[in-house]
Amino acid sequence: MTTLTQTVMNALPSDIVSQMAGLLGETPSATTSGITAAVPALLAGALQQNSRGTGAANLLGLVNKATAGGNPLDKVGSMLSDERSRNAFATQGQGLAKSLLGGNFDGVTKAVTGATKMSANSVSTILAFLAPLVLGAIGRATGPMPTAAGVQSWLSNERGTILRALPDGLGSLFGLGGAASAAAAAVTAPTQTSRIMPWILGAIVLGLLAFFGLRTCSVPHQPGLLPHVTLQLPGGGSIDVGQNSIGYGVAKFLESSDPAPKTFLFDNLNFDTASNALTAESRPTVNALIAILKAYPNVRCRIVGYTDNQGDPAANQRLSEGRAQSVKQEFVNGGISADRIATQGMGEANPVADNATEEGRAENRRVEIHILKKK
Repeated sequence: MTTLTQTVMNALPSDIVSQMAGLLGETPSATTSGITAAVPALLAGALQQNSRGTGAANLLGLVNKATAGGNPLDKVGSMLSDERSRNAFATQGQGLAKSLLGGNFDGVTKAVTGATKMSANSVSTILAFLAPLVLGAIGRATGPMPTAAGVQSWLSNERGTILRALPDGLGSLFGLGGAASAAAAAVTAPTQTSRIMPWILGAIVLGLLAFFGLRTCSVPHQPGLLPHVTLQLPGGGSIDVGQNSIGYGVAKFLESSDPAPKTFLFDNLNFDTASNALTAESRPTVNALIAILKAYPNVRCRIVGYTDNQGDPAANQRLSEGRAQSVKQEFVNGGISADRIATQGMGEANPVADNATEEGRAENRRVEIHILKKK
């Protein structure tokens, strides 16, 4: 039998997790940790309501609301790729998350923030994104015409599974058991995820290879979404970028009096698997940097590619060089003179994380831009 948690996780393959990471401005590994904590937390909120007199009826109302336009589990990918749908989904999801968690919304946000080291805004967004999926999973489990009795029965049967997946301390927060206080939920992400069944991490982490994350830089600030700002550039131009994105960081650095050199990590760059080809979703990040380099014509930079330590070292070296060259070519195609951009492939050298873990390897597969000269 597929559990409610499994049903939600099955709707979140690695490319969806990478898209979410990009929108949040978080790493895929941190986003994975946030998801694995948030799903059982939302289900615990449903359990808490289910234990009350009219709770099952209230939950049925939430299920019907979440699935009114079709089950959200079936349209996660299309929703993320469309800006208007994404923003509407986030707005609805925020209300559903608060209805599920009630007075525990802030406590859950704080606990997951402490556990994963993500920003509170990112955790709030994850809760808003997952709430309709959790309700969709309940709706799917209870059949095409769900009833309050069916909701109550299904959640009661899954109580043990949900509590086992729940991070430390949150059971106490919901009054569902557990000796630890809610504050104890702010444990390290590795300790927390070690309590979650191996299939959960496996289902999400597998496939993160070659994904560096995606960010749609044109997304306006909506409730629960990463704030975006418009930065004015020399010459009268402007760019719309997410706070803490590479475009924001490079623009602010070039505007400042801080000396070069300085290195920035591409947090929103995605290649086809085992390929040098950039995906279409990487375009907003590339376009923002092209605009910045045009506004600062004296800037010189180097694009540096890295891989993890999996596979043949010589092949990894070639792959890292090819990816650096691909980014440079995009800049040249956008009107930046080729002599302003050097490239370098470092293969598996200079790891920034542990190659013994999938999360660490994902961080080591990266591309950086080194600003060598400002003026």
